[in-house]
Amino acid sequence: MSSLLSERVFRSWIACWGAAGLSACSVGPDFKPPETELPGRYIAAIATAPTAKPVTSVDLTQWWRSFRDPQLVSLVERSIAANPDIAIALARLQQARATQLVATGAALPNAELSAGAAYGTGTDNTRGRVSDPLHSAGNTTGYNHVDEAGGLDTAWELDIFGKLRREIEASNLDALAAAKARDAVLVSVIANVARAYVELRGFQAQIGVTRRNIESARRRLEFVQSRFSQGLTNELDVTLAQRQLATFEAGLGPLTGQLQSSQYVIAVLLGQYPETLSKELRMDGPVPRFPAKIPIGLPVSLLQRRADIQQAEFEIGAATARMGSAVADLFPRVAVTSAVGGQGGARAATGIPITFIGGIGPALYWPVLDFGTLDARIEVADYRAREALLRYKANVLGAVQEVDQAIAGYNAEQNRLNSLSRARSAAVDAVKLSSERYERGLTDFLNVLDAERQQFELEAQYVIARRMAAVQLVALYKAIGGGWEHYQAVPPIRNPEPAIAAAARESNALRPISTDLGLSQVQP
Repeated sequence: MSSLLSERVFRSWIACWGAAGLSACSVGPDFKPPETELPGRYIAAIATAPTAKPVTSVDLTQWWRSFRDPQLVSLVERSIAANPDIAIALARLQQARATQLVATGAALPNAELSAGAAYGTGTDNTRGRVSDPLHSAGNTTGYNHVDEAGGLDTAWELDIFGKLRREIEASNLDALAAAKARDAVLVSVIANVARAYVELRGFQAQIGVTRRNIESARRRLEFVQSRFSQGLTNELDVTLAQRQLATFEAGLGPLTGQLQSSQYVIAVLLGQYPETLSKELRMDGPVPRFPAKIPIGLPVSLLQRRADIQQAEFEIGAATARMGSAVADLFPRVAVTSAVGGQGGARAATGIPITFIGGIGPALYWPVLDFGTLDARIEVADYRAREALLRYKANVLGAVQEVDQAIAGYNAEQNRLNSLSRARSAAVDAVKLSSERYERGLTDFLNVLDAERQQFELEAQYVIARRMAAVQLVALYKAIGGGWEHYQAVPPIRNPEPAIAAAARESNALRPISTDLGLSQVQP
């Protein structure tokens, strides 16, 4: 009897190791980075800023420093540390990293304890009360009926056709995609802070121009009133001067509202209430300077610098791996199961109270008739992979478009600044000449007001053009990519413990739902 049992055990082990030897292949397609055709260069080159001062080469990994504004650098660093969107993206990354451990654990052996006891009319009252591998090892020899059983059973899927390996591959690529999604959010937040800041300084400059023109109009009104009181001019000139002053004053309110709106945007991006930063942002400051040269590079460099493009590439890989997992479902699944324990019950004449039970061997599952369900799942996975590929191509196409648009916009604003700079000089001369002619009685007051109005409009257009040029430059930096490279450090995730240890931990310390936002603290 013992030799027969040994022979059966030996054959079971041979079958198990033979199946394990086949576990070296993975069905389904392998992921290959998509081939992308890109233009050799961008349509336009960057125009040189008329007010640019020589600076060192722009570091695209920290492009916001090219504005040479310490407060902007401080705001960006604080937004990286406290922005809620970055914290959310980091939490999603940590979820993806934890999911990697789940996928890896599914490919490893598992063990569980089970026990059951019952009384009834059947010969084996433990059926359905203990695990199937343990119950299959039961033996009623020597018993009138089996009433109790318990023990340990194990199982290990051999993954012959690579289903579990494909799932691990997909989870790894999901984690990489989540990391790039966080990088994309980080770059977006940095760009939004920079844009709001340059708009803030631009509105402050516009308000400064408006106030200077209000003061100039007020002095002009006083001068005209003095001449009117002396009988040197008429009441119409006074009315026109009053109208000009009121017009300038009317433009101050909307600009103040836009300035406050920019302050609120910056505060929220820093994860704070506007009231917290109002004092700091209320102080006037100079408009950030433009760098003299911007290294826009070639379109092909977008594949390495744009985090959203890299995210889309990893998503293609994950979808491709899941298609392989779906293909593997068509083939047999083989597992090695074992069980060891004991059983007991009412003894027969020659029985003993408790006997040892155990067993080991392979198990096979193969769906042969499902009316096309598994094949349809492969089709779904295939279309998801195609969707991911199309999304990748759309991202690449959109990235090139964004760079071209930003270059065109920036060049347009630089050309506008060049023209407005010449027009401002001419406007100053026109105001001076018209004022002198009016004081000598050679022209009427309307010419003076018209010259001053045009000068005001040109001053306002100039500061607006500087603000828009800065906005376009921020858009260009964002479109080119980069800015995430120095912020790759993330908090480690907790190492998972075996189920028995985790159960002991949780039973000893029941924890409330965590509200700690410490995950948002990302250090460069």
